[in-house]
Amino acid sequence: MKKIKYLFATLFLCTLVFQSCEDLEEVETPDFKVSYNTKAKVGEPVDFKVENAPNFLYFYAGDFEHQYKFRDRTNAEGTVTMSFFNSQKWGKGVNKTGNLTVWYSRDYDGSGEAAAVNSATWSEITDRFNISTLYDFTLQNSGVVDITDLADGNNIYFGFKYFADDLSDRPSEWYLDDLNIQMDVANAPAPLKIATEINPGFKTVDVQGVDSRWNANKWYFDTGKGGPEFKGLWRMRGQVKVSGSWIVNEDWLITKPINLTKVTPDKGVPLKTYSEKLENFTYTYSTPGTYTITFIGKNTTIYGEEETIKEYTIQVE
Repeated sequence: MKKIKYLFATLFLCTLVFQSCEDLEEVETPDFKVSYNTKAKVGEPVDFKVENAPNFLYFYAGDFEHQYKFRDRTNAEGTVTMSFFNSQKWGKGVNKTGNLTVWYSRDYDGSGEAAAVNSATWSEITDRFNISTLYDFTLQNSGVVDITDLADGNNIYFGFKYFADDLSDRPSEWYLDDLNIQMDVANAPAPLKIATEINPGFKTVDVQGVDSRWNANKWYFDTGKGGPEFKGLWRMRGQVKVSGSWIVNEDWLITKPINLTKVTPDKGVPLKTYSEKLENFTYTYSTPGTYTITFIGKNTTIYGEEETIKEYTIQVE
């Protein structure tokens, strides 16, 4: 009889242990709640209160570039435009203007080698832009130029070519700043960014006129000039003599590869990680409108992951 009781006790204990292990392996489905004022004003922080926050919580505010529905959008269709600022000075005679031209290539290999530039097929598009003819360093806007015809879903390179081969007089110096390529998409309140001076950025290629004694006679990034956004601009000091003489000078400032249909996916804000506590946070809207707010809550353990998505709306005036 004692043996039977012992057997039942052992079985009961094993059942409890087994049940406890099952409970440990079970990942709870996030069951959080969010409360806030559904009406807000531009420029005033909205206070969100979170109850029973999950292990991880992500927030899509619903405004431009923060929409959950566009979280996986990497390509779009729309009107693609390109602009930049440029200025020049010090050139004389034939070299006073015309030293800077704009090109694009679809078969350049991006290596930054002179031979690669020379072997690539380049098409000139200088006449689409306003290239400075002012004899000062006042940065001039190139104009916002439609380049949608160049957007075919493949990589393209844009090149700013400096060329001076008239040795009778002083060549000009050029500044280039704030390259901006963007896409106007239907129903979007602002253009989507495709490329800037920093992203993906430029590579310089010295085709001829290279002299190791100078940081001039080639394109270089001058951190002492330019606007506050980039803390510098691209500079071409083509007017520097080498061994007392002007030289034939060809130098390229070429973008890294750009896909003109590729856009940056909308991003959410990570509000909470596993070890953090979250009871409230604020967000400020800068533009009036009705926005769909999305929260993605996740509970994650070594046994798996459970996710809950909740959507709300807010009216911003």
